Amino acid sequence: MIRHSVIWVISVSLAFVFSLALARDSVWVSSSRAKIQTEKSAASDVVSKPDVGTELTVLAYEKRWYRVRTPDGDEGWIYRGRVSKTPPAQETGEETDNLLSALGGSSIAADEADTARSIRGLSKETETYAKNTGTPEKYQKALDDVLAMKVTDGEIQDFMRNGKIGEYAE
Repeated sequence: MIRHSVIWVISVSLAFVFSLALARDSVWVSSSRAKIQTEKSAASDVVSKPDVGTELTVLAYEKRWYRVRTPDGDEGWIYRGRVSKTPPAQETGEETDNLLSALGGSSIAADEADTARSIRGLSKETETYAKNTGTPEKYQKALDDVLAMKVTDGEIQDFMRNGKIGEYAE
């Protein structure tokens, strides 16, 4: 009786593990800067650069990286911040100025600061708030100065690499 129970538990366990192996998850590329790499490191060789919206089959997951397979059969590692667990609503492949756009699947919510805001200054709501709370003009000017700054992709990559942020984290 005990022997049958042990065999039954092992059989059920193996069936469960096997069904998990067959039920692979998918993720979708959410960043035009996505790269599938040979290792779990932003410094490793690039296997391919899938387009935004490409569905990838997840083979494994370790820390901040997914081991994936492309529809073309390429396999490698992709940083989790470059993919989403849901298909994109619109596959435009267009760039965005939102620095947090690469955090696919993240619970972080942020408004996108567009370049027009730096030209027109504070939004009407923020301007009213600043006036009602007596925020000094120099603080408003400082914010306008920050919004007017331009940062290149290279500067962002250097910042992330030096700060060990995102796909450069260890």
